[in-house]
Amino acid sequence: MINPSDLPQALHLLYEPAGFICAFRFNGGRAEQLKWNQVLDDRPAPSAFTWVHVKTADVKVQHWMQNGSGIPEHIQEFLLSSDTHPGLHAAAQGVYGTLTDIKMEIGDTGTEKGALHFYLDGGRLLTLRTQPLCSTNLLRQKVLDGAEFDNPMDLFAELLRCLADGFNLKLEALNDRVDDIEFSVLSDRRPEDRAELSSIRRQLAELRRYITPERRLLNQFNRLRPAWVPPAALEDLSHALDELNELHSTVEALYERAKLLQEEIASQMSEQMNRNLMALSILTALLMPATLVSGIFGMNVAGLPGLHDEGSFVMVMAIMIGLGVATVAFLKWLKIW
Repeated sequence: MINPSDLPQALHLLYEPAGFICAFRFNGGRAEQLKWNQVLDDRPAPSAFTWVHVKTADVKVQHWMQNGSGIPEHIQEFLLSSDTHPGLHAAAQGVYGTLTDIKMEIGDTGTEKGALHFYLDGGRLLTLRTQPLCSTNLLRQKVLDGAEFDNPMDLFAELLRCLADGFNLKLEALNDRVDDIEFSVLSDRRPEDRAELSSIRRQLAELRRYITPERRLLNQFNRLRPAWVPPAALEDLSHALDELNELHSTVEALYERAKLLQEEIASQMSEQMNRNLMALSILTALLMPATLVSGIFGMNVAGLPGLHDEGSFVMVMAIMIGLGVATVAFLKWLKIW
């Protein structure tokens, strides 16, 4: 019979929690997928390490964190918190922190931010999230496809590359949209181009706010250089940092491109408005003499000439046409038209 005090742990053993996403044990570089009861019974081995990926909101996951993970209490509180600010913290035997990623939603083309909490030491990588994220989904697919990793830092560096890949997917989509708008602006501008460029610039600004803290975090990691991390793995981490630096440059270049296109559209609109105002001004100048003549002859006063002369109408029309031709000649002489 199960002791009531042991009932929560027994339930953990019997039922896989909804917050358990995946777990892998890497031995000799190769990954073996673990079930929840194997995670609970896992004992670290010198030649192996594990990756456990879970949701923070699950009660059973929280119970395991507090009673079976072996992680210090203050780090547990951080990992289970709702803090979304990117950062890196050093512990006695590992590091922990928060990465900013893009939420993975079907049919979504936005750049809504999500947070990934992680704990990394010499024997494991633990990642926790509240909503599906692009980076961990890409990493899980690579592991399932047979990718090999020799130590937790190699796996973490690959996670960072997956993070960059997720940003790249968004950037490629935004770049294609900018290409379409550029072709439209240089040929036949569409009315919706301006609003679409504003949306693109907003998404690029969001991506820039996400990538910049990640770069600072990795630079901080390079400065820490924990003793339990092999030198080759630190070199791999430096390559991941280079990818994020290149990604930051791409975001900046695309943002400037979108900004220049927006300025070009504004210039085209201003030029079109100036042409319309010029045409309206010329039309006003052409009609002004005729308006003056018709206004004079339309006055209902005594002594107005031509009231009883049948040829007066033709004469007045001739005067109006002559004044119009004279106005055109005057505008040509001034090189206004």
